[in-house]
Amino acid sequence: MNNILQYKNNSLLSQLFSRLSQFYKFETQTLGDKIVEAIAKAAVTFLVAIFVVGWSTLVFELVTDPSQFSNTSFGIFDYI
Repeated sequence: MNNILQYKNNSLLSQLFSRLSQFYKFETQTLGDKIVEAIAKAAVTFLVAIFVVGWSTLVFELVTDPSQFSNTSFGIFDYI
C-alpha cells in the first residue's frame, strides 16, 4: 500500500500540476513588479497555448487528411 501511495505522489501528472502552481505564484514584493510578472506570465501562457493548438491542429490534419500536405511549404527556405 505504501508503494502505491508513493507512486501516486510521484506521478507525472501531479508533478506537472505542482510545477504549474509554482509558476503562477508571485515571487516579487512591489506592486509594479507584480504587474510586470503577471503580464509576462500571461504572455508565456498565451504563447504556450498557441503552440499547443498549432501542433494539435497539424497532427490532427496529418492523421485525418494527409493528402493536403503533399504540396505544402513551411518557411522561407522552401522558396529558395
